[in-house]
Amino acid sequence: MKNKPSDKKKDLLKRYGYRFGEMRLRTMKHLGMDVIETERSGCYSRDIDGELILDALALQGVFNLGRRHPVIVEALKEGIETLDMGNNFFMSEQRLQLAEKLAETTPCDVDCFFLSSTGSEAVELALKVARGFTSRPGIISANECYHGVTGFALSTNSNPDYTAPFEPLIPGFSHVPFGSIDALSAEISDSTAAVIFEPMISEAGLLIPPADYFSEVRALCDAHDSLLIIDEVVTGLGRTGKFWGIEHFDGANPDIMISGKGLSAGMYPMAATMMTEEVADFFLAYPFSHYSSTGGSDLGCVVASAMIDIVNTPAFLEQVNLKGARLAAGYEELLNSYPETLASYGQIGLNTVLRLADDSGGFRMNHYLAEAGVFALLATNSTAAIRIQPPLIVSDSEIDLILNALDGAFGRMR
Repeated sequence: MKNKPSDKKKDLLKRYGYRFGEMRLRTMKHLGMDVIETERSGCYSRDIDGELILDALALQGVFNLGRRHPVIVEALKEGIETLDMGNNFFMSEQRLQLAEKLAETTPCDVDCFFLSSTGSEAVELALKVARGFTSRPGIISANECYHGVTGFALSTNSNPDYTAPFEPLIPGFSHVPFGSIDALSAEISDSTAAVIFEPMISEAGLLIPPADYFSEVRALCDAHDSLLIIDEVVTGLGRTGKFWGIEHFDGANPDIMISGKGLSAGMYPMAATMMTEEVADFFLAYPFSHYSSTGGSDLGCVVASAMIDIVNTPAFLEQVNLKGARLAAGYEELLNSYPETLASYGQIGLNTVLRLADDSGGFRMNHYLAEAGVFALLATNSTAAIRIQPPLIVSDSEIDLILNALDGAFGRMR
């Protein structure tokens, strides 16, 4: 159980609530996440009162390499000796190096780039380009999706918890059940600019579509001359045991891909919108129709390049799959021990989600894990699910600590 907060922490929390929002602070307390971070390293950080926290979320991929990975820290130190963010009116070798490294990893010919700071910004550009390239308004996304919180990105979301205060949203957006090719076939038309999907949706309890789903989506897009956008902000960069989540499905052949979160290596904000040369030709007519003063920072490119060197190796990705299998084996034991509280689980690489029998069980599970010193998070589009997505560098012993904390939390729920 957590210790009572010190007077210093109480004071900081009170001031934090005033500056950043009292209801936000109350929610974090309710989830057991009223943490003021100080030291951080690997899969751990420490609260200002000294309590150690084991990270079982990796901030949905931001901390794929854990906190302050030594290779990443060293790359940033070396970069800062001669570089800064860079001037986006000029060109830099660092940006080109990152783009060429990414191009070597992407499926098909998705090898032209625009670099930005956040996943939401990368989604914004993808949807803008889709409309501009096709001269069409229609965008189709999944009912259960999450692509961000800014204008175009927010309009892809069908969850009123996100959208209701900001309506009316941008017109032209519609939603279909993820994994249903019949639903998509009924919705797509010759006015559809693009279909945007994640390879799998963690925010809804890790929805994984049928093996042939994306090849059929691709065929429908081709039939209507619509673009296929794949959002890899969460699933990319090794999270699923392959460098890109879409590699688990044959025949997807996206026109545009989006990366973010893990591209930062937890040290410098970075995101990318990647597109085929054909789609990138949109910028021949409108070369400065999108711009970012701080996106594609030279220092961020150095960090992201170092991250790719670590993650994009067969040995590293094999370890991700082995660690995911270790978690899954633990989940099987939990299923046998707690059939009345744990309904099922989803696992692909280290992208894992526990689906609970209680529709709102994610809140309690979140709190119980936090009290045991483990940071996870319920799925925002399914409060009956809790995401367990630790850093890709998590050790076997740390996986066992997560499983032990889950065992204790399920015992309390029962």
